[in-house]
Amino acid sequence: KKTGNELVDAIELELSKSPVLHDKLNIVYMKNFAAIETNPLGVFNLPDAIYVLGPDISREPRRLLLTLLSALGLGTTWYLSIYPFLLNPELMKRAEEQLSLAENAMPYDLSWLTELSFPLFISFLGIQLTHEVGHQIMAIAYDLNTTAPAFVPSFATGITSTVTGLKSPPKDVNQLFDFAVAGPLFGLLASLGVLYLGLQLTVQGDPALLPALPLAILRQSSLGGALIESVLGTGLLSVPDGAEASQAISSINIPLHPLAVSGFISIFVNALALLPIGVTDGGRMMQAIAGRLGKGFFGSITLTALLITGLQGDDLFLFYFFFCFLFQQGTEIPSRNEVDPLDYSRVVVGLLTGVLALLCIIPMQ
Repeated sequence: KKTGNELVDAIELELSKSPVLHDKLNIVYMKNFAAIETNPLGVFNLPDAIYVLGPDISREPRRLLLTLLSALGLGTTWYLSIYPFLLNPELMKRAEEQLSLAENAMPYDLSWLTELSFPLFISFLGIQLTHEVGHQIMAIAYDLNTTAPAFVPSFATGITSTVTGLKSPPKDVNQLFDFAVAGPLFGLLASLGVLYLGLQLTVQGDPALLPALPLAILRQSSLGGALIESVLGTGLLSVPDGAEASQAISSINIPLHPLAVSGFISIFVNALALLPIGVTDGGRMMQAIAGRLGKGFFGSITLTALLITGLQGDDLFLFYFFFCFLFQQGTEIPSRNEVDPLDYSRVVVGLLTGVLALLCIIPMQ
């Protein structure tokens, strides 16, 4: 056979003729990593091998854990939806007055805060579900079985990530790549669109009723910050040289429409998903591009960079490091054909997507 797909198709065709074996085996054509044990120097020239696996090759299900994580993720998302409103001095004063009444066993009313935060909550969840729509479009197109998405909580971004596992093997690395890249790309496009719409509404809104985000956080994304300044005014997020860590700068909050807040935070959530680590979407993409050994190499470098950046004071990166280190390690289930390389056009898409992710998480200068 000329290609790996033709070889696997031919074997599966023969198996389909057997009433006993047609749905009992999975054929995987991939590199023979066992050869490293006998010839460590041959790691870059491993022989091809055909593996015969059982019917269930999906990763071990953790339904209870993922259900609990999703419930907690919805809770932290609700927290994220309320917190920015409390950075508005007028709204914070109003909330403190109501809490003071509650402490003195007097009638109080915080329903107005719930009503204000609801658009932020819904729009943020909507963007994360758009991420999942991208995955499901590819899953339907390629007839892939997936797990239900789970929301992973975060006090920094509401949701750290959404986890969607593969229960059936993709045909080849092209399908694996398409499934992986579709989610973050859909999510990033939705994030940027919602952010832009929110910025337009910010211009028209009443600052006394708007949530706010700290200037230091808004400067954490070059792309997001540039979009904010393009709509609200050049120099809005600028700070004097050497003043980034000053007390005065850290206390500055910028009022934004709820849609702008949810769009900006979602940029980070989707961009981090593109980092090449473990079984994240970025890890799947790197596995399709550079193979399992290459993914492990770049993943280790990325995890180290996350840890170093986090220890220098970036809580978002530190939290994401621990999330990936504890829950997203390992490799994805094998594709039926992992020998044929990824299409060149998809390699280009992967590189461009990586650049986009870096623009989203590299701070403004």
